[in-house]
Amino acid sequence: MRIPGFVDHHAHLVRYGGVPQAPYDRADPGSIGAWHRDVAARGSTPMDEAPEPAGPDLPERIHRILETAARAGLVEVTEAGLLDPSHLDALRTLRERGPLPTRVRILVASGLAEAAMPTRLGDPWLEVVGVKFYADGWVGPRTCALGHAFDDRPGDDGVLFLPPDQLARRAAPFAERGWTLATHAIGDRAIEAVLDAYERVYGEDCATASPRIEHAQVLRADLVARMAEMGVTACIQPSFAVSDAMSARAALGVERMETAYRWSALLDAGVRVITGSDWPIESMSPLVGLQHLVTGAGDDGEPVAEALPVDVALALMTDADAGTTDLAADPTALAHSAIASITVLGTQPAEGTAPTDPGPGPPRRAEGV
Repeated sequence: MRIPGFVDHHAHLVRYGGVPQAPYDRADPGSIGAWHRDVAARGSTPMDEAPEPAGPDLPERIHRILETAARAGLVEVTEAGLLDPSHLDALRTLRERGPLPTRVRILVASGLAEAAMPTRLGDPWLEVVGVKFYADGWVGPRTCALGHAFDDRPGDDGVLFLPPDQLARRAAPFAERGWTLATHAIGDRAIEAVLDAYERVYGEDCATASPRIEHAQVLRADLVARMAEMGVTACIQPSFAVSDAMSARAALGVERMETAYRWSALLDAGVRVITGSDWPIESMSPLVGLQHLVTGAGDDGEPVAEALPVDVALALMTDADAGTTDLAADPTALAHSAIASITVLGTQPAEGTAPTDPGPGPPRRAEGV
């Protein structure tokens, strides 16, 4: 069966495909939390840190991870925070040899962008589209920025790397040049800060630019309404509501969990929603993400999160303009719990002209939720 191509709008294939290590132990929330707090104490953000050493054979290593993404069914991936210009150089080297295994879009990390923002390439296979900022931490290590303290850590309301004034001041020059702004914000205090900054940067033109909030997990009704009114895009991770469930319940408590990870609230309000895996934190397989999105179930099959209708979920995770994906079975005709087992037969990334405007387009409402 041929469907519109799966697109991953938020991954780190180039960064960690080329450099497998991270500055923390991804399996240890304490290690991640300590790193976040150390970065904040130095007045920095994760998008302003020096890159890890790239090492030898970088083009070949990046090509292998892009081949893995294509085999998983992806026709396009967005690198959510390019820290090292040598990674873009490696991609250009690969592109000179011919088409890439999957189309690549680049969000440049804020620190690198301020030092030397790359130019647009005008290439449908490889394009620089915007700048990635980082407003807060994560739920698991208790570093996302909350309006009220974590339920299991009284007095601790997380880490806010960028207050509104600072984010607006840094982001405005890129917005003026037409780059897409994308800002990591998980906690409600961070989301509010990012919306404040975007309002200062764009004013009434925000919907036209459609800047992004990455993750948008701890939501309040007023923040959802404000995102819809401003025309801000939410880039969500289909697997996070499932994999975060146990930790998030302890961190947020019953009342806040009622509004956290509620993708239908964004859709019902008219917020434009796109999806990304956040690999290597989660599986890069879009079929795994799709199954999580339509079942809300963990590995044991028990539902732990909200579930979306499969046609709505597919619409969020695919883009016909980016290409097509061939599957051995129809995801809408299978038991939802079997979607991740569907075999990918192949992908056909689109070879059309790269957009001159790197923005994701106007807000849209997904029907049927």
